[in-house]
Amino acid sequence: MHADNLSSYYENCIICPRRCGVDRSSGASGYCGMGAEPVVNLSMLHFGEEPVITGTRGSGTVFFEGCSLKCIFCQNYDISRGPTGCGKVYDADGLASLYLSLQDQGAHNINLVTAGHFIPHVAASVAKARAEGLSIPVAYNSGGYESVESLKMLDGLIDIYMPDMKFVSSSLSGKLCGARDYFEVCCKALDEMYRQTGPAVIDDNGLMKRGIIVRHLMLPGQLFDTKKVLDYLCGRYGNNIYISLMNQYTPFEYKYPDMKLPDFLQRKLPQGHYEAAAEYLALLDQTNAFVQGEDASGDELLPEFKS
Repeated sequence: MHADNLSSYYENCIICPRRCGVDRSSGASGYCGMGAEPVVNLSMLHFGEEPVITGTRGSGTVFFEGCSLKCIFCQNYDISRGPTGCGKVYDADGLASLYLSLQDQGAHNINLVTAGHFIPHVAASVAKARAEGLSIPVAYNSGGYESVESLKMLDGLIDIYMPDMKFVSSSLSGKLCGARDYFEVCCKALDEMYRQTGPAVIDDNGLMKRGIIVRHLMLPGQLFDTKKVLDYLCGRYGNNIYISLMNQYTPFEYKYPDMKLPDFLQRKLPQGHYEAAAEYLALLDQTNAFVQGEDASGDELLPEFKS
């Protein structure tokens, strides 16, 4: 894949499972809200990831603007809706240089956040960076709603996948992100990610070198669906993957008055529900798991995006 020949991938775009067919190469915005040029809102050494990713020096995190999923409860709402006007446009060569700069700053890994709508550029940029001396693992951090055909462009380039598995219920995923097929698509995507990386590998310093961390953000009133997610992940992959059970859901409607959250999302997650899910995960004999403290909700885990 040549970096100077990427625009054709964005014509009649079918990069993500929405398959919107927009000619993003002409500058038009796809369902993701973006054209064909990757826009990075923020890059930084990030210390808010799981310990096997953050380590002591931080994860070299690159936050892309736009998103193909657009959950109404998105914690990165500032940048996921589309261009903010404050991000920086990069070509594949520029992204490669950005990764190398983060490596020079001491990052344990490169962490690409919500980059799925720019997969052709991601593939080309990682290949370029590897050729120019990138030696740390590259992680692909996504909402789990990914096209298998597009993920195959990343085969041999991504060391760590960090997808969400948000829902099992099609009615819930339809209501909250307009994707009734979320679970079906996510299952296929996780299988492809696992095919590429194999079982998790942790080095002597406690850092992940290869593998998958599947994240699940618990939502208020949805403990039953959470248990279904955990049943699937433990039954399918067992301790060959890591599961991160998250409780930082915060109703951000106060920040975005135009958002209309359903009633059940207008409150924080009950702590008792999180404890019940953590106990359930232990009963499933999942030892490769991350659980959080009593209350991780709020803004403190979120970076200051440019908006």
